[in-house]
Amino acid sequence: MSTPNPTVSVIIPCLDAEDTLAEAIHSVLSQTIPPLEVLVIDDGSVDRSVAVAASFGAKVRVLYNDIGGPGAARRIGVREARGEYIAFVDADDTVDPTKHEKQLAILTRSDSHTLVHTGASIFWSDGRHPPTERPSAAEATGRCLRTVFERNPVCGASTMLRRSVILELGNYDPDLFGTEDFGMSLMAASCCEFVYLPEPLYRIRRHGSNLSSRPCHMAYMHWLAQERFRQRRPEAFAQLPAESVRQYMIEPVLQAVKDAHWRRDTNDYARLLKLARQLAPEDPEIRRMWHKRWIPMRVLRAWDRMSAVAQPVGAEA
Repeated sequence: MSTPNPTVSVIIPCLDAEDTLAEAIHSVLSQTIPPLEVLVIDDGSVDRSVAVAASFGAKVRVLYNDIGGPGAARRIGVREARGEYIAFVDADDTVDPTKHEKQLAILTRSDSHTLVHTGASIFWSDGRHPPTERPSAAEATGRCLRTVFERNPVCGASTMLRRSVILELGNYDPDLFGTEDFGMSLMAASCCEFVYLPEPLYRIRRHGSNLSSRPCHMAYMHWLAQERFRQRRPEAFAQLPAESVRQYMIEPVLQAVKDAHWRRDTNDYARLLKLARQLAPEDPEIRRMWHKRWIPMRVLRAWDRMSAVAQPVGAEA
């Protein structure tokens, strides 16, 4: 059971976020149950992010991420935290003032292996799209390993759980650059009860620099999170149906690399293609792409332009 006065450490990974960091910190310090501490984990910012964090005085502690990446930042924050519970907010997001109070109300009366996540709203910083609510999070309730593995419905930054449980699960994986939350959700789903608060208590800011705009990178990291889970929790992984593994772990890699090839996308393409060949060496399209891997994408783009002129219908390159 929890202590009578539960304490929360809030971790904010940060990289060049001087324009939004103060708003994120304010939203944390405005909680109806104030946090024990706010840990800003700086990832080598070259702007005024560290100065912004320091301007809050003793309420905020700045730590430095020498490894790099959001997974490493979360790992450092959890390791250094003094609170019984861990919560997060990304440096460009905000949280509702009642978020931690509502999560603690559940956690303090639940088994220690409980994870509470919330609804989330999404907004674009430039206003080009109307705000929306992040879908499907309600699917992740109870013991929900298969749901998490297949759908990844949890807003990882909205979660709260005990620090001791995160450490028991091995803490956040620094190698999962952009899927560190998915990796932790998988690990937690192997032993934790998930509770969902449907209110949009977490607010996600979308902009052009989000990692989700790098599809090859994200496809590889999504697979790597699943692979690390397989390595670290083989008994739990073995409970997943073979069809689920094929459809949600292997096929997304194959589709992503094929899409990247026809987009002539060079970002992280070579690494993803190597993985696809390992996963499906007999796939005829993957084999063709592998044999053409030495052809620079700029050459294929030139071929596309010539083909469009000579044969508007298009010729396969």
